[in-house]
Amino acid sequence: MSDAKLPVLRSVMAAYAFFIANWRPILVAGLPYTAAYAVQLWLLLGGAPEGVTTALGPLVWLIALFASVALSAAALRMAIRGDYSGWLGLKLGRDEMRVFIASVLVSLLLIIVFTLVFLFWGTIFGTVAMGALERSGIDPESAGMELTQAVNVMSMADTIAVVMAGIGCGAIVLWMAARLSLALPATIAMEKVQVMKAWPLSGGSGWRIAAALLLAGLPLILLELGLYELVSQVRGERLFDVSGLLDAESAALPGIALMREYGLWMSLFSAINIPVFSGLYAYMYRNRTKAPAQG
Repeated sequence: MSDAKLPVLRSVMAAYAFFIANWRPILVAGLPYTAAYAVQLWLLLGGAPEGVTTALGPLVWLIALFASVALSAAALRMAIRGDYSGWLGLKLGRDEMRVFIASVLVSLLLIIVFTLVFLFWGTIFGTVAMGALERSGIDPESAGMELTQAVNVMSMADTIAVVMAGIGCGAIVLWMAARLSLALPATIAMEKVQVMKAWPLSGGSGWRIAAALLLAGLPLILLELGLYELVSQVRGERLFDVSGLLDAESAALPGIALMREYGLWMSLFSAINIPVFSGLYAYMYRNRTKAPAQG
């Protein structure tokens, strides 16, 4: 493992350079996923009769899942080995199985960390909110108030404390994601599932990797969400109506519907997003292991 500091900006530039240099085969490899996900969106948002959705929904979801895993493995193979073999550059073999297992394990670890951090933040929010209610002389039970409604009586200092705690908790999750981000390129390079074995590769560079992830994702987020808002404005209505996908409690929370819309929309661009991040992972992996570039 290299002891040199990871170059953040160079890593981001390498990610986009990989996509620009290989955009044609990358987009071809992404066609099956994009088509399957578009059908999945059509079914999810009520574009088809209920019977069709019930019959085809699980099948289309599986096809999109397999296509997504195959795209991820293909992009990593291209970035690490310079390998563009298979039908449309896609395969369903050992690499894909290993990438799927590594992805599931990383996701489970992140879910556990996120849950613990969210519970910690929820405790902070509850404590601050109850303090704000007590200072206002409000009994939430007698007033029939939910704890989330205490936001209306929280002082600026209370709000800042809760927001700062949320930022701190988010930073912990981001750092954990950064430390685990080299698991996928290591899995492809070593041809073995690497999760905790890849953990030392990011040692001493966790925050630099986190910064690279943020900087690489920012242009994609701005462009894709900007396009969503532009299309919605031209249409005169929100492009995705997610009202049927949210329960009453979630729909009442500010921003939840918008986040759901954005999440569905950005997943449609995975044929771009996955290869960009694959190029980033590959560059960071080579930098941390000093492995030579392929292809």
